[in-house]
Amino acid sequence: MLLATKLLSLLIYPLSLGMLLLLIAVISGAIGRRGLSWLMTLLGFLVIYFPATEFGSEALMQPLEGRHPAFSPEELPAAQAIVLLGGASNGAARFGRGADLNDAADRVMFAAELYFAGKAPIILISGGAPETMQPEAELLAQQLQALQIPRKQLLLETQSRTTFDNAVMAGEMLKNAGLQHILLVTSASHMRRASAVFVAQGFAVTAVATDHQTPLRVGPVPGWLPTVERLGRSTQAIHEWVGYWVYDRLGYFAARTAD
Repeated sequence: MLLATKLLSLLIYPLSLGMLLLLIAVISGAIGRRGLSWLMTLLGFLVIYFPATEFGSEALMQPLEGRHPAFSPEELPAAQAIVLLGGASNGAARFGRGADLNDAADRVMFAAELYFAGKAPIILISGGAPETMQPEAELLAQQLQALQIPRKQLLLETQSRTTFDNAVMAGEMLKNAGLQHILLVTSASHMRRASAVFVAQGFAVTAVATDHQTPLRVGPVPGWLPTVERLGRSTQAIHEWVGYWVYDRLGYFAARTAD
C-alpha cells in the first residue's frame, strides 16, 4: 500500500507528469504527429508552470491548511498525551546526536512547548525508518531530551512507516496506557489525513497544526513567476490530496467497531 501510494503520487507530481508529457511531445514529433506534439508540449508546460506560481500553490495548499489554523499553547485544552508524528527529520544528524531536522521541524519544537505549558504529561513520538536506519522516534526523542524533557516522559513507537501505521501502532500504546484524549501534532497540510485516522481508531483528537506553508503575503517574487519553492509546496499538497483519497478508498477513516 505504501509503495502504491508513493507511485501514484509520483505519477501526478507536477515535475514528473510535466516531463512525461514533454517526452510524449518529443516522441510524437519524431513520428510526424505534429498536432499531438504541440498539444503535449503545451500541457507539459502548464502542468509545471501553474503549480510553480503562487496562485497554483495556494490553490492546492490552502484548502488543506485552512482547515487547521495555528494556535498558541494557551489557546489549547489540556489532554492526556501529546502525540508527535514523524516526518520532521531526514535521518540522523551528521554531527552530534539527534536528528537532521527538516522543514517540518516546527512540530518538534511545538510539542516541547505544549509539554512545558503543562498541556499533557506524556509525549508519544511515532515514527519508524527503513531497517538500516535508526527509527525517527528515537532521533526525535534525543532532540526533546536536549530541550530538557525527561526521558521517562517520552513514549516511543518505532515501527510505523505510514500515517495509518502511526494511528494503529501508537494507538495501541495509548490504549494500553489508558490515554484517550490526545493533542495531535503534525504539519498543517498533513493534519486532515492524520486526525481522521486517529479519530477512526477511537481517540478524542485536538488538532495542533504546525509548519504552515501558505505564506501570509507574497514575497519579492511576483506571484505569477514560477519558483522552486512554490513547486515544492504544490508537490507536498498533491501528496496529501492523493494520500487522503487513497486512505478514504481503503476505508481507513471508518470508525472501528471493535478491538
